[in-house]
Amino acid sequence: MMRTLLTACLLLAVGACQTAAPIGTSPYARSEDVPLKAALETNGVVETTRDIVAYFPAGALSDEARAAIVARLDRGVRAAKRFTQRPSWRFHGDRRVYFYFPDERFVSHAPGGNSLYIPLWRIRDDQAPWLHEVIHILLWPSGRNWLDETDEYGDEHMPLWLYEGIADVIAAEVSAQEGLTYFAPMMTEPPSELDAVCRRHLETPVAARVLSFVGAHGRLVELYGEERQTYAPAFYTCSASFTTYLRQRYGYAPLLAAIGTYGREMDVLEERIGTHVVSAREDWLARVRSR
Repeated sequence: MMRTLLTACLLLAVGACQTAAPIGTSPYARSEDVPLKAALETNGVVETTRDIVAYFPAGALSDEARAAIVARLDRGVRAAKRFTQRPSWRFHGDRRVYFYFPDERFVSHAPGGNSLYIPLWRIRDDQAPWLHEVIHILLWPSGRNWLDETDEYGDEHMPLWLYEGIADVIAAEVSAQEGLTYFAPMMTEPPSELDAVCRRHLETPVAARVLSFVGAHGRLVELYGEERQTYAPAFYTCSASFTTYLRQRYGYAPLLAAIGTYGREMDVLEERIGTHVVSAREDWLARVRSR
């Protein structure tokens, strides 16, 4: 592990220079990400390992607390690369995943590239879905992808359930294998209770609307507005439950083959499992409702 501060250096016979700290790439960063990222890169403390770069606000944590967080992140990223069969993953030649921890409140996210944004308080309290976001980065298509499309096109065609479901399922399994805390903002119960929690959501008024997007094309637009807290728990939990069913019945190979095949995810998934996703969804629903 190497600690690098954004401080000046002096080169013999050359003059003053600025130590170059590694900077992450966020091709689809949100407008609010830009100043937060710039502030951390200019005034923050950066910790680096072979597989991660982590930016913290200066003075926010002790050296010991930062070191403990970096150790968790590094172990989780390396394990996630192995689990997703992407040990040589790189973005523009850089193998590191970049973590930015602004001292702000917002929804954790990974806007493409090699960077993700997590509120400082969440990582400090070990209540961050950071491994879920890492899985998004590792599995994201290397070429054209859904973030290149208009919101309208993505809302109609993107199989969001698959992207969110596989990130949850793999994050939970890697966490268990590595002895890491698994945190899912939409579910306080352990992953073993996934079906039971989904079943409870299927008894709520949002069930029909949410289910129309699980195992189907399209994005549930309520996830991106004021109704997020009403719809998100059911959507994320049931997407993960359905993905777990597919993993248990067909293994990870079809899911990993399908994810990231931009625009053909559902077709590839059906080719690999040998049946229609609609049929698999019906079997899953019958199982969940019967327990």
